[in-house]
Amino acid sequence: MAEIDAASILFPNDVPSKPTQAPDWYQAQRSAAEQRLTGKTDDAAATMFPGERKGDANPPAGDKTDVAAALFKDDAARKDVDFERVVGGELDQVTLDAMKDGDSERANALKAATAALSEDFRSAGTDPASIQEAFQIVRQSADSLSPPTPEQIEEGFAASMAELTASGVTEADLGIARQFIKDMEIVSPGVVASLERHGAGNDPRLVRAAIKEAKRRGYR
Repeated sequence: MAEIDAASILFPNDVPSKPTQAPDWYQAQRSAAEQRLTGKTDDAAATMFPGERKGDANPPAGDKTDVAAALFKDDAARKDVDFERVVGGELDQVTLDAMKDGDSERANALKAATAALSEDFRSAGTDPASIQEAFQIVRQSADSLSPPTPEQIEEGFAASMAELTASGVTEADLGIARQFIKDMEIVSPGVVASLERHGAGNDPRLVRAAIKEAKRRGYR
């Protein structure tokens, strides 16, 4: 996986890359990430990665509320949503472009990403409009003729942090957004590199969207 720029708000340079041959610990780490993304818990994964468990994972004693049902109460209204079509509508063109360029490795990676992201959004009951909005922000960042320079990235980081802080976004908010993106990267390797290529990780709109989705899924 390409190195991640440390000067990005959403994607600090500590996202683990997938080993060539995934050992047991990686499978457990992936399982833990999937559990956090869907708001569910897995005892084995939680035992191996206790520091990565979300707060409030278990309801208080005597509370019969189904946590997953409470988090994803809108799932029923979205059960017929074709999430692969929603995600594919955003990634199919770049996948075709990669195939035309003869880059089969990238094309296959994009196909895998489409399937993984579709399943994640389906499992979490993500609002399709939120998915499209996030992709739109990334597309707008990619509209520039060339990727941002290191200086532009630094300037974007400083300006966005100032804007987010002034609007009430806290370090805790940023922390759960980063964990959310980190888990997405584990489940679908390449997410960070794709989003970061044109500096989208410093876009305040995308940062706020990540915070909102992370909180909706129960990250604390």
